[in-house]
Amino acid sequence: MGNFRQAVRDGTVLIGTFIKTASHQIPEILGAAGLDFAVIDAEHAPFDPETLDRMALAGRAAGLPCLVRVPELAPAPIGQALDLGAAGVLVPHVASPEAAGRSIAAAKYAGGQRGFSPSTRAGSYGTANPSAYRLKADEESSVWCQIEDVAALTHLDAIAAVEQVDCLFIGPADLALSLAAEGPRDPKVTAAIAAIAEAGRRHGRTVGIFVGGTEEIPALLKLGITVFVCGTDQSFILARARQIRKDLSEAVGAAKSG
Repeated sequence: MGNFRQAVRDGTVLIGTFIKTASHQIPEILGAAGLDFAVIDAEHAPFDPETLDRMALAGRAAGLPCLVRVPELAPAPIGQALDLGAAGVLVPHVASPEAAGRSIAAAKYAGGQRGFSPSTRAGSYGTANPSAYRLKADEESSVWCQIEDVAALTHLDAIAAVEQVDCLFIGPADLALSLAAEGPRDPKVTAAIAAIAEAGRRHGRTVGIFVGGTEEIPALLKLGITVFVCGTDQSFILARARQIRKDLSEAVGAAKSG
């Protein structure tokens, strides 16, 4: 894919998955599978800087744009992920326009707050023209703000109006928890998802969401949601392992009855 950030902003329908396994082979495999992107989950999985370094390199080698879900809204993890060559960052728990603005400030050089070093992988190890690199980095690094708190629902228009935010990404599980809902399919969560999608449409902001399976996608497309993170590498392995266990059990049962 050419400019991944622009594809996100243009509303191109994209599908990826979360990576929870700290192995650089995973981005290579997902790239071979033809996914549009992946999100390395450094918020909920054991990714140290050295592992993130290998994962970002593997993603680039496989032609798979890899974002990093950073553990928190802080300049250091955001800057580090982008320095390593990640295609962007997914910032958790963005519940206000101020938080969205801090996410942008940590990710973009133009604001003068992100620490600058051209000696990173993203800067071609010092071989790129520094000014050209800063411009290119700001143009191509994608910033997604995760909407997963009840507090964010009262600031949706203000968050969606922050121009440099590329995607409002809905986290249904945490949103359900924050809403004291029974689960992601609770009517309160469904209403919140619709409200987020509507705010995105009003401001021309791309909206994405986590889904457990592709069967959820058609209804969400009708809301104008275009970016889907479907399952995780772990859930893929678990589903396939369960299926072959089930297939064997059925084959053994059929053989015995025959």
